[in-house]
Amino acid sequence: MMLKVPTELLVLLSLMIDLFLIFLLLLFIRRANRLQRNPKPIQGTDLGDIAAQTREKAQVMAREVLTEASEIIEPILEASKSAAMEFERLVQEKQTLTRKLDQSLDSKIISINLLLSRANTLYSQLENQHKSLLNALPKGGSAFFHKETDLLDQQQRIIDLYYQKMDVDTIAERLSIPRREVSLVIDLKEKFIAMEKSR
Repeated sequence: MMLKVPTELLVLLSLMIDLFLIFLLLLFIRRANRLQRNPKPIQGTDLGDIAAQTREKAQVMAREVLTEASEIIEPILEASKSAAMEFERLVQEKQTLTRKLDQSLDSKIISINLLLSRANTLYSQLENQHKSLLNALPKGGSAFFHKETDLLDQQQRIIDLYYQKMDVDTIAERLSIPRREVSLVIDLKEKFIAMEKSR
């Protein structure tokens, strides 16, 4: 089971642990100062014995505070350690996914480039065949083929009319081409524009 912990939560947890440690340190300093300010004189002993007893009490008190602090801090440190390990695992998982996506996109881009180069080759072959056919026809016959047969010009006219706010039916009627072909050219153009904007 994967535990998803936001980065903000981990930062907040770390901040809370820091504040708690500062609180414990202040508590320890306060208790030590209290012991220094209020020494209880023991009657019948000299000043050296009082100092030794005070030192001993301060050491016992410091051990108690440190023991309490370590008992409180230990589970928090374990929780923060496990949260940090989980965060590291999530970061590595995201990096792995990113690498896989990059590789997949690279292979698709290469495939698209290959398809485009094939299409360009086929287009140039068709264009050469078209020119050779036009050259083989008598002069009157070539005028028939020149009349709005260039595919790129026709597509550009469709796009121009579409940008002039004409609907698909009007464009199809004006250029004497099927409505589906007009729709296909417009849809492809919009998809290409969307792809360019997303880059």
